[in-house]
Amino acid sequence: MSPVRTELQLLRWPLLRLALSLLAVVLAGLLSQHFIKQAEMRADAAALAAAQSRDAAQRMQNEEEDIRAKIAAYQALAAHGIIGPERRLDWVELMRKVQTERRLLGLEFEIQPRQPWPGNAGSGSGHAFMYSPMRVQIPLLHEEDLLRFLADVHAGAAAFTRLRSCRLLRLAAAPVEDRLAPQLNAECQLDWITLMPEQAAK
Repeated sequence: MSPVRTELQLLRWPLLRLALSLLAVVLAGLLSQHFIKQAEMRADAAALAAAQSRDAAQRMQNEEEDIRAKIAAYQALAAHGIIGPERRLDWVELMRKVQTERRLLGLEFEIQPRQPWPGNAGSGSGHAFMYSPMRVQIPLLHEEDLLRFLADVHAGAAAFTRLRSCRLLRLAAAPVEDRLAPQLNAECQLDWITLMPEQAAK
C-alpha cells in the first residue's frame, strides 16, 4: 500500500468530520437567517398593528371631540332660543327693554307669521331654517339711536337677527324749545331666524 493511500485512509474520518462540521455551520447560518427574517417580519407586523391601533385611537378621540363640540354648540343654540319653538314673548320683552334702556321716544313693531327660509335645504342635521319678518317704526333724535337699538336687539335676541332694510325719514323741523322732539323716523325690516325639526317645518 502506498504512503499516500495510507495517509488518505488515516485522514478519511477527520475529513468527514470536518465536512460534516462545515455543513452544520452552513445549516446553522441558514437557519439563523431564516429565524432573523421571521423575527423581523413579526416585529414589522407588530409595529404596523401598533401604528394602526394608534391611528384608530386618534380617530376615535378626534370623532369624540368633534361630537362633543357639536353637542355643546347645539346646546348653546337651544339655550339661546335659536333651536325649537319661537320665543316671541321673549322678543317682545327684549324690544320693550331696549326701548326703555335706550330711552327711545317710541317704538312700534309687528311680527309676521313664521315661514320657511327661501330655498331652504335644511341644515343637514334634521333641522330647517325658518324666519319671522318684523316691521319696526322708531322715532329718533339722531341716527346713532337706531344703530344702538339694532345692536342691542341683535345681542339679546333669542334667535339670529338679520337686518333686511332700513329707511330713515327726516321729520318736519320741531320748535326750537322742544329739544326732545323726534328728528327722524326709522322704518326697518328685520328677520328673526330660528331652526326647527324638518318634519315640523313641513
